[in-house]
Amino acid sequence: MEQNRIERAPTLGARLQKCADFVREGKKLADIGTDHGYVPVCLLQSGKIPFAVAVDVHKGPLESAMNNASRCGVADKMHFVCGDGLHGVLPDEAEDIVIAGMGGELILRIISEAPWLCAMDKHLVLQPMTTAMQLREGLAALGFTIDREEAVVDSDKIYSVMSVYYTDQKRDNLKLIDLYMGQIKPGSPFSARYAKSVRHNIENKIKGMRHGGADSSALEILLQMLLDLYGEEENA
Repeated sequence: MEQNRIERAPTLGARLQKCADFVREGKKLADIGTDHGYVPVCLLQSGKIPFAVAVDVHKGPLESAMNNASRCGVADKMHFVCGDGLHGVLPDEAEDIVIAGMGGELILRIISEAPWLCAMDKHLVLQPMTTAMQLREGLAALGFTIDREEAVVDSDKIYSVMSVYYTDQKRDNLKLIDLYMGQIKPGSPFSARYAKSVRHNIENKIKGMRHGGADSSALEILLQMLLDLYGEEENA
């Protein structure tokens, strides 16, 4: 009897919890790069979603996800795929797609290789670890729109989480502030801390441009704009 005891799903860290919060209630989920499967396991056990596909390119983490799902009593509501990106996921298996914990350029590659995501009923939850600016630019060029974005602090590091829909409105002329800050609004939680991190990156880029004799005036204007809009880092 003891071996059949269902365990409580692990508590998510702030970064993954924000991703889970962005998932729509009652929608089938695909979690790409699932690692230990914590996001789908937690969402299934809470009853927020009815079904999930857990995908990882490595067998070890996927086996860990299977074990966690089994211990938490949700394995019968999951499909496990060892593969790259969304190649092993069928379009009717997922309505919400979480791609978290990898670089923005890799996230963009995964999206571009799955044309079935170009449908207005699909919803992407994206959490880039790096190159968020390139991800925002690439999404706009593919016809996707970020309808919501929030900053989150986890283990004293700052991240952004994006809610994204396909609109078929391809854009290649995003403003600099939209490339660097996306939809993170002034006054929203951790927005000043995120802006401070962005300013640091811009300052380094300006130094490089000046060293190379390039015109950095546009970035200098953006730097002041970020300080005016978001202020200094809030205490959080």
